[in-house]
Amino acid sequence: MTDRFEELLQELGRIFQLPLHVDKIGACSIMIPPHPAIQLQLDETQEHLLLFSKIVEIVPGKFRENVLCDALKANALTDPRPGILGYIGKSNELALYQKYRASFLNGERLASYIGLFLEMALAWKVAIEHGNTAP
Repeated sequence: MTDRFEELLQELGRIFQLPLHVDKIGACSIMIPPHPAIQLQLDETQEHLLLFSKIVEIVPGKFRENVLCDALKANALTDPRPGILGYIGKSNELALYQKYRASFLNGERLASYIGLFLEMALAWKVAIEHGNTAP
C-alpha cells in the first residue's frame, strides 16, 4: 500500500505543483502558508490515510478551558466534517486530524479534502490568536 501512498503523493504534487515524497518515517509534511503544516501518513493497517496538523498553542487557564469546550462542541457536529479537534497536553497545542479510506482516494479528491481540512485549521488558528474560543 506504500506504493499507493506514493502514487497519491505524486498526483497531489501535480495538483499543488509541489514535489512530494514519503520521508524516513513513512509520512509527508506539506506547508502551504498561511495554513499550519499538515502531515499525511498511512495508518498501521495501511488502509487509511491520516491527516494531522498542530494548529496553535493554547496557554493554561480559563481561555484554554473555553477553547477545548468549544472544540468538543465542534467535534459533536454531524459528518461530514473536515477534521476532528484534539489537544496535545505536552505542548499545549490544539490539533486537527482526520482519516480517509486510502482506496477511496485519488489526487483530486485528496486535494479537496486537504483544502477543507486546512481551511478549518486556519479558521481555528486565527480565531484563537484573536482571542476568540472558536471561529
